[in-house]
Amino acid sequence: MRIRPDDEVYRVDAVWLGPKGFTLPWAARYSAYGIWLMLFVAVLLVEAVLPMRVNAPPVWELVLTILATYALTGVIDHERPLVSVFELMRAELGAPQARVPKPAGLTTSGVRVRVRETHVQEDT
Repeated sequence: MRIRPDDEVYRVDAVWLGPKGFTLPWAARYSAYGIWLMLFVAVLLVEAVLPMRVNAPPVWELVLTILATYALTGVIDHERPLVSVFELMRAELGAPQARVPKPAGLTTSGVRVRVRETHVQEDT
């Protein structure tokens, strides 16, 4: 008797393909739309705080948030939700780092540097 694992259940993503008969040209998980919206609003808020000009259609903002969403959803799945990715980043950034001693003899000083003036003869 063979027992099949239930991994096939998780391979199916909950995606919205568009209205019936008119599918969208992309397939994105429901969570991707929420992530994109949060990133887009965050980018617009950063632009509002910084002295930057916002163009009438925010083209680079759209492209930036689409690429960031694509990168994030490549890391996020049913076993690693978005919250755990942020917690991992916080833990990695706050972890103590090992101190690497500086190698001796590599420091230099400009005290013993001599400057010589060289005269270049011009050919006329």
